Amino acid sequence: MAEPYRILLIKPRRNEEQPTLMPPLGCMYLAAFVRRQSDVDVRIMDMTAEQLPYGRLAEAIRAYDPHVVGISALTYESSGMDRVASIAKSVRADLPVVVGGPHPSAYTQRVMENADIDYAVTGEGELTFDDLVRVLREAGTNGRPDVAGIDGLAFRENGAVRINPRTRYIDDLDSIPFPAWDLIPLPVYKKFIRMSRCGTNDYMVIFTTRSCPYKCLYCHQVFGKGFRTRSPENVLAEIRALHDTYGIRHFEIIDDIFNLDLPRAKRIFDMIVESGMKLRLTFPNGVRGDHLDEEFFVKAKRAGVVFMAFAVETASPRLQRKLQKNINLERIRHNISLALKHGIFCHGFFMLGFPTETRAELLATSDFAIHSDLHTANIFVVNPFEGTGLADWAKEIGKPVLSQFERNYFSKEFVNLTDVPDAELNRIRKRTVRRFFLSPRRAYRVVRDLPDKDNLWALLMLLLKRLALRSTG
Repeated sequence: MAEPYRILLIKPRRNEEQPTLMPPLGCMYLAAFVRRQSDVDVRIMDMTAEQLPYGRLAEAIRAYDPHVVGISALTYESSGMDRVASIAKSVRADLPVVVGGPHPSAYTQRVMENADIDYAVTGEGELTFDDLVRVLREAGTNGRPDVAGIDGLAFRENGAVRINPRTRYIDDLDSIPFPAWDLIPLPVYKKFIRMSRCGTNDYMVIFTTRSCPYKCLYCHQVFGKGFRTRSPENVLAEIRALHDTYGIRHFEIIDDIFNLDLPRAKRIFDMIVESGMKLRLTFPNGVRGDHLDEEFFVKAKRAGVVFMAFAVETASPRLQRKLQKNINLERIRHNISLALKHGIFCHGFFMLGFPTETRAELLATSDFAIHSDLHTANIFVVNPFEGTGLADWAKEIGKPVLSQFERNYFSKEFVNLTDVPDAELNRIRKRTVRRFFLSPRRAYRVVRDLPDKDNLWALLMLLLKRLALRSTG
């Protein structure tokens, strides 16, 4: 009997400046999809969750003896991705190393300059990775895999990097198997700060849609532009499976835009209520905040929604148009107040420092945040990452862009894309953070409305970090 084909999927160790850790949903989807092949054994190794230092990674790889190693990385994890690839090759020089996730999708050519990386999966990964595994299995250890026809795959051909364009996406999301929950140490994740900052019990993250039809300049389009949804029945079946099998009661829905199809979103809430399950739902990734109505909040609260994030970004109508975000500012302000009215804890996202942003526009965003009904907020200074429309805009006006991938919106340094002096930009940022978080009225509402009072200490620590000074760089 032939031995199973062993696939090791690795998440690099978390950057310490990134305060959150969530289950590696991308790896779990890949594992579930590829396990449909016969005689396949998959392991997911989340180095942070398993407290596995890089010094012990080679030993762990040898112990499992995989036929292929896959690495999933966000942009701020890029140095960890390269380090994992190097260690995998040190274990066995002919071990195929495949990378995927947002960073390899956005910076494919640069990623493939690393000789320790053999293949990069760009964009939506299931079909491409499944095809690659089939080809690698057919070639065996001594054959030369014919990967030239694999959609969405980057590889080397005659010493040059070749990137096959992505032409296929999974239209029927209901056809994708549920994530491989059995391959992660699920109880471990409750020990880390989660995106919503709510809850201390076991939880799971869920995608109910893929892609976003909007074209915000600061965003990498990993899932393409074709908005696709899972049926309410399929979403409920996943929730039911996690509820019954793993005892999960808390779910974080991390879609880019859960509510684009508003009737579908409301139907999911209705079905949860009809199911009789008593759940806690959070939306930490930002719904489309101006595309909501009061009925949505009524149904959301009945279904168990306790937390919702609103991505405002800027209060400048001019910049909203330029960024192609086009949020209706008065409507999102109204919807934040509606969410508060219905007992939902409200978090906001704001960005300061866009190219050409004036002092008056900076102050408008600052005042919007300060005078809103939001409980908490992230108030970032913009980082123009290479490969985004925002970076192209910065280049057009002679401003620098970021190629230091370890930086993220939590980093202490940022570049100043405005014509406002560095000291003034810093002053406005500090004014915003301090007046927002040091409001006695807001502090009272946070303590009153926080779904889990056990999280107050963690929120206090995050507040102290937010109040720490940043510098320009």
